[in-house]
Amino acid sequence: MRSLPALLILVLLTMPLPASAEPLDDVKQSFLAYKTAILASDGDAAAELVTQDSRNYYRALAEHALTLDYAGLHRLHVTDRVTTMLLRQSLNRDQLKSMSGSEVVSYAVDQGWIGKEGAAQLQLGNYRIDGAGASGIILRPDGQETTFKMEFVKEDGRWLLDLLALMNLTRTAFEYSIKQSGLTEDQFILLMLEYSTGRKPGPSIWTPPL
Repeated sequence: MRSLPALLILVLLTMPLPASAEPLDDVKQSFLAYKTAILASDGDAAAELVTQDSRNYYRALAEHALTLDYAGLHRLHVTDRVTTMLLRQSLNRDQLKSMSGSEVVSYAVDQGWIGKEGAAQLQLGNYRIDGAGASGIILRPDGQETTFKMEFVKEDGRWLLDLLALMNLTRTAFEYSIKQSGLTEDQFILLMLEYSTGRKPGPSIWTPPL
């Protein structure tokens, strides 16, 4: 007859692991892989780690760069406007027309436009999984939780980062920066374009490329 300790050990060895144990590790690894790609300016790797909706969003920004005039640009949130105008300043019409969403993401990462500044300090905690979605809370440098989180979606068996869900944080940061700068939105955007590309944009930046 087996002893009680032996029976308990047998039960523990044959018990299935909690359902969230392995997926949580997968979410963490996905975040770390994305962070590594951003820090290395490895656009191709980063583009493989974001959701299809994220790629579609950047493809839409390329369309905006192709088509929107001054009034149309100002119907976009300032965050979207900056990226749209960066694409317009950096790429010609044929490039903007031909690039896929993945290629636009890759290009933006290569140029350091997505998350490069501050990525080294970016940490997540309190990971959670809810069906096909997951999230991690963004932590302060002292380890305290913020009110912001990064979200992930499971697509084709992989946990991918949802850049659209991260927009609330990005937009809050842009709005705060503009307010602190004392500049108008247009002045701030033109300064951002010059800083990001090393070239001062001309008046044509407000009109679709020919």
